Amino acid sequence: MRRPLSFRSSVVALALVALAAVWAGYTQMVDALLAGQQRDAIAGAETTARAYESSTNRMLHEIDITLRNFAVKYGEGGLGRARQVLDDGLFDVNLIHHFSVFDANGVQTFRSEGQGLAEPLGDAAELAFHQGEGRTLMHIGVPYAGTNSGRPLLRFSRRLDDAEGRFAGIVAANIDPDHLSDFYRQADTGPHGVVTLVGLDAVVRARGAKTGNDGIGMSNADSALWPAMRKALIGVYWQDSKADGLRRAYAYRQVQGYPLVIAVGAALVDMEAAVGGLRRHLLAIAALVSLSIAIVAAFLLVQHRNAERLEAALAVNRDFLARVSHELRTPLNAILGFSEIIKDQLLGPQAGARYADYAKDIHVSGQHLLTLIDDILDLSRLQAGKMALHLEPVDPVAAAEWAMRIVAPQAEQKAIRMDIHRPPVPAPIVADERALKQMLLNLLSNAVKFTPAGGRIHITVARGMGGRCVLRITDTGVGMTAEQLRQAVVPFGQTSAQTTRPGQGTGLGLSIVKSLIEAHGGHMRIDSRPGQGSQVTLEFAA
Repeated sequence: MRRPLSFRSSVVALALVALAAVWAGYTQMVDALLAGQQRDAIAGAETTARAYESSTNRMLHEIDITLRNFAVKYGEGGLGRARQVLDDGLFDVNLIHHFSVFDANGVQTFRSEGQGLAEPLGDAAELAFHQGEGRTLMHIGVPYAGTNSGRPLLRFSRRLDDAEGRFAGIVAANIDPDHLSDFYRQADTGPHGVVTLVGLDAVVRARGAKTGNDGIGMSNADSALWPAMRKALIGVYWQDSKADGLRRAYAYRQVQGYPLVIAVGAALVDMEAAVGGLRRHLLAIAALVSLSIAIVAAFLLVQHRNAERLEAALAVNRDFLARVSHELRTPLNAILGFSEIIKDQLLGPQAGARYADYAKDIHVSGQHLLTLIDDILDLSRLQAGKMALHLEPVDPVAAAEWAMRIVAPQAEQKAIRMDIHRPPVPAPIVADERALKQMLLNLLSNAVKFTPAGGRIHITVARGMGGRCVLRITDTGVGMTAEQLRQAVVPFGQTSAQTTRPGQGTGLGLSIVKSLIEAHGGHMRIDSRPGQGSQVTLEFAA
């Protein structure tokens, strides 16, 4: 059968369960907050991607119309006719950096920006595209370094035909990707959000990041975008950015009609920061609740411990009163019984000698009762801390010899040998001389009482660690068990070995010794085994 949990274990277990519930609830709430913020951030990214896909589509369509008009005019009257589109300003001057015309061999024949170094086409595949599948399509090239500024540019090109419809080259509108990046940076995607325009060839055309690390021209062929696009042309994926290493949720959409993809990234750090304030509040609340649980548990444990101590104290008091009642009743019964015999002359008027013996018994019982009451009062004052000690240098050897002389008659009656081991150098201690003598007398009296005839009592006076004075009284008496040792220092706590000898003490001696030595700042230790005698050690403070 399983033993029930103790009150202490139950309180600790309940406190741990409550703490676990608090922190589990905190974790769930934080996770729910972050999940909700992620849903909101992703929804915002999807809305932004839809808006920027539409804007980018219109911008690309405008570039495409400009290039188409240029190609139409070129077919009607050559370059001179086509330049009217540029001269009349029929294009977005803020978007298009300059126009270039390349002949059928890829050699630059015109640059609208003025006199500058010739730009090599550098991509034979672009010519092949416009002569083949891209006869009627706009080509979007990868970023290249402009020859004048050295800044990266994007080349959007269309096919040029002469008057007879033969391939005559291409016209290119060169776009500064920073224009697109600045436009994308305006997106409300958070401090670490990003909008990326990437081609289906996995090369980044523009990237608007508030951190400034754009990554234009970078390849993202290993991005999670492409597996996601194979499943759906519109969707969301998570990825750690190659440009800055931040983890983001990307909402993507292909730009309608063009081989480009808009990807709007919401950074995880921004999502966490958005709920950071509330998370800190929840953490503070969880910490306060945990502290409250700990305080309540500690309060319950302290109260329970105090209740146990109170119950133990009440039990000791009840036991003490019972023992005191018994000890006081014994001499009082003798006094009352003998005095009643004398008062009523129950043995007749001729029994004077007997009455005298009874009077002696009354006197002895009265002295015993007085001694008992004095011991109780002394013990009460000691335990209340109200006994004043007159501390002065005292010779412990002289005090021990005095106590030995007092108990010598009782020891001689039982043929008990007593001796003392003196230290080679005098070892005075600071103590109350009367109290020291009382302690030694109580201990020697006990030793004589409980040592069989022919035994031995040995007193040792020595120096301990740190200059402490140590007094040891060793006897060859009956000894005590562990339970008897525990009872021996309780007021009136006579052991079974003692109580087998009627009239051999009240059980206050060791209690008084223990209280006196503690009042001196020292302590008492008793080592004893049944049948092997006892050793009481008094160690005084240095």
